[in-house]
This record gives sequence, C-alpha cells and structure tokens, in this order.
Amino acid sequence: MSFLSKIISIPSIGRMALKYLKKRAFKPYQIPIEEAIEKQYRMLDTKFKKMQKTDIGKKLGISKGVKLQNLPITEYSFYQPFYVNPYPSAFMYPLEDYMKVKTSGTAGKEKWFLLPQKKLLKAFKETVIPFIFAGFHDGKKITLEYGDNVYINFGPAPFISGILVIMGSTKIKPPFNFVPDVNLSYKDKVQYFILNHNEIDAAMIPVSTLVSQIMPAIKTPIKLKGLLVPDTPALGTYLDEIQEFVGVTPRTAYGSVETGPCSLPSVQHSMGFIFDLRRGVFEFIPVKDREAKKEKTIAINEVNAGETYKILFTDFYSEITRYDIKDSFLCIAKGDEILGTEFPVFKLLGRLEKTISLLNFTRISEEELVSAFKAAEVPIIDFTTKVESKKGMEYMLIFVEHKGKMQPSEIKRRLHERLLEVDRDYRDLGEFFDYVPIRIRSVPKGTFAEYLKEKEGTHPKVERIDMKEEEFRRFLQIVGRKTQLGNND
Repeated sequence: MSFLSKIISIPSIGRMALKYLKKRAFKPYQIPIEEAIEKQYRMLDTKFKKMQKTDIGKKLGISKGVKLQNLPITEYSFYQPFYVNPYPSAFMYPLEDYMKVKTSGTAGKEKWFLLPQKKLLKAFKETVIPFIFAGFHDGKKITLEYGDNVYINFGPAPFISGILVIMGSTKIKPPFNFVPDVNLSYKDKVQYFILNHNEIDAAMIPVSTLVSQIMPAIKTPIKLKGLLVPDTPALGTYLDEIQEFVGVTPRTAYGSVETGPCSLPSVQHSMGFIFDLRRGVFEFIPVKDREAKKEKTIAINEVNAGETYKILFTDFYSEITRYDIKDSFLCIAKGDEILGTEFPVFKLLGRLEKTISLLNFTRISEEELVSAFKAAEVPIIDFTTKVESKKGMEYMLIFVEHKGKMQPSEIKRRLHERLLEVDRDYRDLGEFFDYVPIRIRSVPKGTFAEYLKEKEGTHPKVERIDMKEEEFRRFLQIVGRKTQLGNND
C-alpha cells in the first residue's frame, strides 16, 4: 500500500479527501466542449509521436502531421497478431508495462488485449471515481460517505472489471469499499448480496441478475444510495419495479475492453451517460435504419439530440486507434444541468449487427423487442431469440421466462399486435405472406437465473439476440434439466 493510501485509510483524513474529491468530481466535464476538444488533440499529438516509431503505428500509417480521419478504421483483427505474439518494437511502452485483459466474447469469440497499466490506472482515477459519485447522486448532492460499501458483481481478473477493482483498491485506495471479494464466483456474489443487502450502500450489477435472482430472493424492498446497471436496453422494461425495490433511480454508463471505463452516468437523464473526453477521441458516424451512413465522421460537438450514431474510438494511452465500437448510441440531450456540463448525453441502443432478420423484410433489434414486451404488458424475467425456418417461412422464435400464468398464445398475440403498431416492415411482412412471424416457447421458472450462474464474463448477461450456438445448446440443456418444454403455441 502506498503512503497516500495509508494516509487516506485514516478516517479523519479519508473524510477530508472524500470531501475534496466530491467538490472536484465533475469539474473536467464542466469546461466548454471546444476547450475539451482542443485538449484532446494535444493528447492525440503526444500519442502519435510515440506511435509513429512502433510497428503498429507504421502499419496504421501514422507519421508526422497525419490527420486522424485519414487513418484506417480498425477492428480487433488488426491488433490480434500483435496481442497474440507481442514484441517490443510493436508497442509504445515496454511489454512489462502491459496487462493481458480478456473479453467475455459476447460479440463473437473470446478476445485478449494488451493494455498499458497506465491507461487503466488513469481511467480509475479520472473516470471510475466520478462514475461512482454520479451513481451516488440523488439529484441534489453526492450521497456517498466515507467507508460506504459498493457492491460489484462483475467478472474477476483477467476481465477488465476485476483488474480495475484490484488496481483501484491496492494502488489508489478509494475512500469507499468494494464488496465482496472480486474473485468470488458469480453465484457466490449473488448469494453475498442476498445475505448482506442491509450492509450494502450502492451496487453495480446487471439488470438480469437483479430481476431474476436477487429481487425474488429478498422479496421486500431494500434501500440503496445508488444503483448502476450496465445493460441499458433491459433497464427500460424493469425500471419501475427496480426503483421500487432499491429506493433510488438506477443509472447507467458505457464501457468496454477497447475503451476501458470511458463515461459517467447522467444524473438528469437516468438512462443516459456522458463520454469522458480524457479517455480518447470519439468520432461519430450517423446511423439511419440501423445502417451507418457512408460519409465522413463528425466530432462530439456536432452531434444532435434525437439522432443515432456509431462510434470510432481512439485511445490516448494504448495503441487502439479509430476502433469500430459497433454499438449504436442515441444522443438524448445536449448537456446535463445537474452536473453542470454541456457535453452531450447518450443512450446505448445495442450492437448494430444484433438484429433478427426475417425473410429480408424486417430487422428487429433487442431494444425494439424489450420495448414491445413492456408496451404489451408481458411481465418477463428474460428472453432469448432465434430465427426458425419452417416450410420456407422464417419465424422469430422467442424463449421467454415470464411472471404469472400468461399462456404462450396470449404472449404471442400481445407481442404481435404491438409490433404491428410500431414496426411498418414487420406489418408488411405479415400482410405480404399472410402469417404471424412469431413463435413463443415458455421456459421454466429459474431458467435464466441458472444460465447466468454458469456463464463467465465481465458482467454475465443473456444474449437476447443471436446467442452463439455453444451458448444456446447450454441454454437448452438447462431448460431440459428443469423440465420439458411445455405450454407452447
């Protein structure tokens, strides 16, 4: 433990340090956005001076005076050979300064990255701490107190969440406690929350975990100071009951292995978040009908509320440059009055390629299905969806766990009628081929809870669209173990 960490661990000094941190927590977001962008490009110039001497930089075409927008757009495949077989001349820093970080592979195969420790430490200090403060904000003040317990149910190292918790706790020693032990299994972390919820002040936890396991086990409402959830699309369905259960408004933010922690929750807009411009350059590509427009990127001060974008991310502290995030984001506001920032506020819509396509007539996203379930008043625990072909026709086959005794035929009717109302392409598909393109399969109570207990990941979640075949087989095995599929339409 460093000398500073030891000092902060003394309660009287720790409380003073917390007061100072609270006072300054949101200052970097309160500067004019043009000034923040000017600082970004100075930081980018520093990075490029280092990268132009590396093999990764040379392969990207980084040279003196190069413009960011003239560099190629990259994906994981560009960096993978360097991550798999690293050698000194490829990277900006000595290899011993890097950490191996793993993704859960929710968008494809498992992936490994090499990220500088400097990047992760700065992200914890500059972004994670304000991120937690914003999650503890009641709209008037930061409610976090010295020694509060912040519960985290994310994956252990080498997942990035586990690495950040360990680094933050040992090298920085924040004036709050992370609980439980990050190395516990997912199942044990769930049990910890159930048994110790009265001692938890705030939580970072997936919506699926909260709804399918914790709320049914505890039953009666609890009182938290803050709740942060990573899976925004699911939050809309359960927002009211989660608020009633925890006693606070849930908040969300965005981060990934590629970006690291790169945002903090908006307090004014509970489903939104604000990108931290100290983490890197965010370039925006307008998206229409879930397709990115073939035109040049725009800067963060050029986005418009009500419009959807995909993002290219260039990190200041790692080799990642113009990385295609492949998620879609809706700009929901030009600022947060409570936090005193003019930085735009975004909402995560989901992965652009994660849609259900039926006979090339319609493409239905996870967010659209989640919204349809809610509007149709179908009280679901969770669901996953596959395309099923029968006699030349394609169906959206939905495996759903729901509350109450609603029959699959009734769920199908309600969902179908809702999609007819809001999705013109879906309506045209049904009318053209004269059929109902939905099939519902009820799964036994507890199916998704058991699935999550066995799933490894940064924050275990259900892939509601296009679940990988290996995962889908495991899901069906769980269904089979609990009971044979019944009550189907």
